Amino acid sequence: MDLVGAGSIPGVAAPLERLRRTVLDSGAVVCTDTVEHSRSVALSIWVGVGSRDEPDALQGVSHFLEHLLFKGTADASAIEIARAVDQVGGELNAYTSSEHTVFHVRVPATAIGLALEVLTGVVRDAALRAEDVDNERQVILEELAVALDDPEDVVGVRLFESVLGGHPLGREVLGTPETIADLDRKDVAEFRDRWYRPADLVVAAAGRVDHDAVVAHVARTWTDRERVGERPERRAPGGPSTQRVEETRPGDVAHMAQAWRTCSALDEDRTTVAVLNHLLGGGPSSRLFQEVREERALTYSIGSALSLYSDAGVLSLQCSTGVARLDELCGTVEEVVTDLAGGGVGDDEVDRACRSLWAATVLAMEDVGARAGRLGAAELLHGGPTPVTEFRDRLARVDAARVSDMAARVLGGPPVTSVVLPE
Repeated sequence: MDLVGAGSIPGVAAPLERLRRTVLDSGAVVCTDTVEHSRSVALSIWVGVGSRDEPDALQGVSHFLEHLLFKGTADASAIEIARAVDQVGGELNAYTSSEHTVFHVRVPATAIGLALEVLTGVVRDAALRAEDVDNERQVILEELAVALDDPEDVVGVRLFESVLGGHPLGREVLGTPETIADLDRKDVAEFRDRWYRPADLVVAAAGRVDHDAVVAHVARTWTDRERVGERPERRAPGGPSTQRVEETRPGDVAHMAQAWRTCSALDEDRTTVAVLNHLLGGGPSSRLFQEVREERALTYSIGSALSLYSDAGVLSLQCSTGVARLDELCGTVEEVVTDLAGGGVGDDEVDRACRSLWAATVLAMEDVGARAGRLGAAELLHGGPTPVTEFRDRLARVDAARVSDMAARVLGGPPVTSVVLPE
């Protein structure tokens, strides 16, 4: 398949990426992607631990810690950190996932020194004051309450709990009201001290960035005397715990979600699964959107998503409608899935999906934050950066026969179904 922009963005002479990687004596890894024409830089610190690695009694501690790291260090208060980033027009944030926690900042290229000081400072030296733990607990409990009150969130959480067999990988990242209420400063500090070590850290930067300068700063922050830490040992999930979950919530709309297990993020078939997801519900030309939304007007929004982890994968779809039309909606979704699983995949739609996925990747390269994100995720998953052209080459090997075979394997069995009905 001849994909547009093979090796470079049309009209731009420079290659798509200029990648460098350094492993420091401390065990920390620095990856950079230099974009010489950029006027900004995105910097992120990836910690290789997430909600799946938490003991049952500490569910939500990764996300709790993420919040607390912005509450200040011994040298700078939370408001001082916020003002320092704000005065250069920067954006500072973080997020927690099932398998990693990420702290990221984007600033003008001239403020890279400030960004490094702020981000390494909060990750290494956050104060974790007891009063901040108590205050932030209330914020997280409010965040959790909002999620539990949203049936669109609930239907997805129950789906992943079921399709992943009750495994920690399918947990709500925020934790539970009970575990958040019980967490104290000692719990959070011990979790930080165990996992936030050089061996667990990846520093990724993209934009107008000097790789050697970033390496020098990280080396000063975490010295070789601190070469400690280990990656978490993980157990792959078993099969689904149940094929259907259903509950009621206040509201006027019925929510339905379905899922099938698929390959992991390390599997050679991951690109074929990405194409299958695009055909099923990954865009406006997808089968679900065209049949369910456009042709039959059964829902305002429907789509599918691919969630790939280091040792498991889930292909899911989600939609909503009025209760009176729920059976018709479910029946139509079943027709679309059955047809796709039966091998009715054409060369034209596979070609269109591959071109769309590659074009979206090229467009994402305009964002230095996306570039830094690619570096951090690739290091944690694959042990090093993977040039974006490798994705182009994998797409070029996907054809209708491969997608048909994958559709039969993934969608050929019964889905796990989650439904939230209005009370």
